[in-house]
Amino acid sequence: MARHITVVLGGYGCGKTEFSLNLALRCAGGGKRVALVDLDIVNPFFRSGFHPGLLRRAGVRLIVSPYTLWASDLPVVSPEVQAVFDGDFDEVIFDAGGDPVGATALGRYHLQFAGVEELEVLLLVNARRPMCESGEEVAELLGKLQSASRLCVTGLVNNTNLALETTPELLQEGDALLREVSARTGIPVRYHGILVQLCEACADMALAGEALPITPYTRLGWLDWPPANGEAEGGGALCSPAL
Repeated sequence: MARHITVVLGGYGCGKTEFSLNLALRCAGGGKRVALVDLDIVNPFFRSGFHPGLLRRAGVRLIVSPYTLWASDLPVVSPEVQAVFDGDFDEVIFDAGGDPVGATALGRYHLQFAGVEELEVLLLVNARRPMCESGEEVAELLGKLQSASRLCVTGLVNNTNLALETTPELLQEGDALLREVSARTGIPVRYHGILVQLCEACADMALAGEALPITPYTRLGWLDWPPANGEAEGGGALCSPAL
């Protein structure tokens, strides 16, 4: 049976996929046997499943339904998902869809999750996204996600960002918000996601939770055209994933 399972929840556009990819790569880099489950059946643009080569090279097992990659309007879940609960993995990460609609896919596995000894359910919050700009809004989203997923959130993640326009001050804004939510709910702040280029600038900040350096992988390739090395490497919704 999987030793530890992490479920990543949050609103649309909060950065769940980016966080999940980086967490999976960090765990694999530490020598763990890792599986990443792409359970997002509602977002056709930013998916863990669009990065099979990256994950394969790192030794991460990717589980995703090819039907949701090629025809995103089909809410199909891979039958392999069931196997991860009994698989010989040190860490399994579930990258769920955004908002309660996306989290509903988790509900079908509530009995399996109930049997997991080490289950961590994370709520990612980007304080610069709509409906997550106040403690009241985050608490409301928390309740809806728990109801839809049939899981109890055990940790909060400050993932406040404006993509490559993120500043240390934005992280501090998110930190203040998450501390308020933590005080309100009793749920601890588990991580703060931080762009790798900001790690040095934020090194002396007293941010709640463990720092998880974030390397962006889901940025659409055409935004950086032509690539610095002269070679296009597909990403996001513009590539045809090689499964």
